Amino acid sequence: MCDTMRFIHISDPHLTDLTGVPSKAIRGKRRLGHLSWRRRRHRHLRANLDALCAAFSELRPDLILVTGDLVHIGLPEELAAAAEWLRDLRSSAQILVTPGNHDLYGRDSWSACRSRWGDYLHLPRNSAANADAGEPAWWAGFPSHLRFDDIHVYGLNSGLPTPVGFAAGELGAPQRRRLADLLAAAPAQALNLLALHHPPLPGVMGKRRALRDAAALQPLLGGVHLALHGHGHWNRSYGLGGVRIFATGSASTKHAPFRLFDIQRAAKGFAVRMELRTKDGAQFNLAQAEEFIVSPAG
Repeated sequence: MCDTMRFIHISDPHLTDLTGVPSKAIRGKRRLGHLSWRRRRHRHLRANLDALCAAFSELRPDLILVTGDLVHIGLPEELAAAAEWLRDLRSSAQILVTPGNHDLYGRDSWSACRSRWGDYLHLPRNSAANADAGEPAWWAGFPSHLRFDDIHVYGLNSGLPTPVGFAAGELGAPQRRRLADLLAAAPAQALNLLALHHPPLPGVMGKRRALRDAAALQPLLGGVHLALHGHGHWNRSYGLGGVRIFATGSASTKHAPFRLFDIQRAAKGFAVRMELRTKDGAQFNLAQAEEFIVSPAG
């Protein structure tokens, strides 16, 4: 039985560089995305991301959760570059990726994402064959499900191609149903952790950037104990009933935040310690810490 587990949460690394991308590859919505990158390219720096990864390398996590937006405009070349970064970071057994809206920016993004990031998405091999009728390919097979004895990790895909001016997310009814089935099948003593890109509650973001079916997801959160997300590029902690929700900012910005979670068996469930660490110059310092008990059976 696994009595302890350590995992790290990072999000929104936006690690790719669009310099030199041919103009013929930048069409439609990607034109605006490219302009946005030109404004933000001095904010999202690979050096900050590399410093973050070096800072947590000595912490030896059992799992690294990357909740989306690894790239900028979902080009196949970007998705291939992100795959190289993932391979350098850890083995696929130690990483779970949940796609974000920038990863699935265009209609051509999912096939490259699936082929390049397949091992890090942890989807069943026959996921496409078992998709519901009419379900888009990018949601088929989600949620992913990793088990560490009584700690269960579920990865949702809230990303999808959206019209110009929108960065909203959605899960779709089939993905929500599969999550409901997985949660219902989990042992009563399990700690259930949910990872996704967009905030899982209504009202956290405006309509243009929100999870469209957050209200439909909300009843399922009663079976979840921890939820992690990104998308907002800010560090927040909040909750709903028994679920604790943590948002982590962009991993490539000046403060390069990451969250460290240590989970241990306790007399009545699990003792959880969360640390938010941020970059200050060349050092990573403790910015926030919380300790709490999760009691699944109670």
